[in-house]
Amino acid sequence: MDLDLIAKLGALLLGAISTLKLTYDWLYGRQGRLREEYRFANDFLSALRENSQMHPFVRQKGYQAIAGDTRLSANEIEYLLTLHDSARALRDYVLGRPYLKHFATAKETQITFQPKYEARWPRLWRKSWYLGLYFVFFAAAFAPLILPAFKSLQPSHALVLFAFTFPLLVPPGFLALRAGVRIARAEVLVANQHKHTQGILLA
Repeated sequence: MDLDLIAKLGALLLGAISTLKLTYDWLYGRQGRLREEYRFANDFLSALRENSQMHPFVRQKGYQAIAGDTRLSANEIEYLLTLHDSARALRDYVLGRPYLKHFATAKETQITFQPKYEARWPRLWRKSWYLGLYFVFFAAAFAPLILPAFKSLQPSHALVLFAFTFPLLVPPGFLALRAGVRIARAEVLVANQHKHTQGILLA
């Protein structure tokens, strides 16, 4: 085994260790973030109930902080907070927003699909396309380890090739999967709008 191969395998090992550390830090830091989110949401919504004349700028920034997205308006977020499982509704709306439209003046359901996505077929073929891309990218990324065409390679050479295909092809695979998930979560949100909870800001 030459020094170049050892260096490449070492880099692959360091990358794996770094990924594990980031995952560990994310999992164990999540509890603290959830507590902070709870405190902020509780303080802001309490202040909003007590001060009906809150400045629109403060109101908007407070809602955006709850949603974690500055692209959403206060009216969008306020409506989403009235839906069943509002935390999930907010996440779904942020994910599916490119496919959705909000009508603040509607009396009942205020979120619908953009005109070109209203029919089921445009959404279905896009989801199928993105899912297909996801499987293609992942199959290609793992090809050096699983396909018979690479059986003739020495194990060390197959690992080196995999070290190149994995970082090159897995990220676009995840992006394709995320694109399909955006459409799926938008569909769930539109379908579940009738499940309103009590208007929390009117209590």
